[in-house]
Amino acid sequence: MSPNELGLVAKHVMKLLVERRFDELEEATGGAGLSADDMEAAVDDVGSALVMPPETVWRELRITPVRNWPGAFNLKLDLWTARGRTSNTVELTVHSKDGVPVIEVDDIIVG
Repeated sequence: MSPNELGLVAKHVMKLLVERRFDELEEATGGAGLSADDMEAAVDDVGSALVMPPETVWRELRITPVRNWPGAFNLKLDLWTARGRTSNTVELTVHSKDGVPVIEVDDIIVG
């Protein structure tokens, strides 16, 4: 997957989190990773409503190839509120299967 494609996937995941569409995100992951309930609990623990990050953020994504898994990438996305970037992150694993992105929400770290 290209960095641009990974950016589109990251934006989609963030939009679903911001809009609190956890069931839809769980469905998009095929149940891989966190459940809708786990995602909701973690987002609630942030303490403020999430907002979409500024557009500049998408050009500076932290993308790391997964060792021993060609074509798979880890993405670490900062969560944002109306006050700005938080210390909280969502961690994803993204790869493609038959040309379709496969998303796993590995963790939402609140701290």
